[in-house]
Formats: sequence, structure tokens, C-alpha cells
Amino acid sequence: MKNFDINNLVADDERREESRITRTAMLYVETVSPSPGSSERPVVVACNTLDFSANGLQVQMDQALTAGAIHQMTLELPNSRDRFELTGEVRWVRVLSDGSGYIAGIMLFDSEGTEIIDWKLAIANWLND
Repeated sequence: MKNFDINNLVADDERREESRITRTAMLYVETVSPSPGSSERPVVVACNTLDFSANGLQVQMDQALTAGAIHQMTLELPNSRDRFELTGEVRWVRVLSDGSGYIAGIMLFDSEGTEIIDWKLAIANWLND
């Protein structure tokens, strides 16, 4: 009998360990960083969140990200001054069923130089509202 991993049978949505908030926000993903000391500007791709949690984001975008890639990101909430500088790893990428773009899942990192603590506090507040 062939070995199999039960996790491969479970959809990504069903593996979530925490509450998700269905809310649209703008996410700016730095896909190419300039070399230190370079005068080049980073390449930044804008996309929309579909939902998010304290530790992850699901986004819709026009171009595919690479699974396993780590990116610096800025998340801006609509009708708010709230901005969060975050770092995350692309965990999965799928083509939309109509072929018009992509959906990606991004796992956020607890890393220095980001606003992950503020992000997690904001999520906790939204879940308690």
C-alpha cells in the first residue's frame, strides 16, 4: 500500500487554526528589493486582501507570487490611517478559476522591524467587536 499524507486531502481553508476576518485592504508586496547602497527602487505589486488573521493573509492579485518566497509588505486599511509593515512567506498560490489572476496565502512572521505586534492587537480588537 502506498503511503499518503492525510493533510494533502484537506483543503487550505480547512487547515486554518485561527479565526479569519473577511475584510478588504490594500497590500503592497515588495517583490524585488534593491541591493544595499543602490539607488534603484524596489518593485512593489499592489493587491487586495480577501481575508486575514493574526498570522496570515489571503490575497488576490494580477501576477503570481512564488511559493516559499519571503516578502516585505505594507497593509493599508480603507477609510483608516492604519498601516502595518509586515513580513511574510508565500505558502501557496492558485490561478483563479476564470484565469484572470491569482490567489495566494501568506504566513506572517514575528520579526523585528515589523509591526506584527500592532497587527495582532488590531486583529484581537476586531474579533472582539
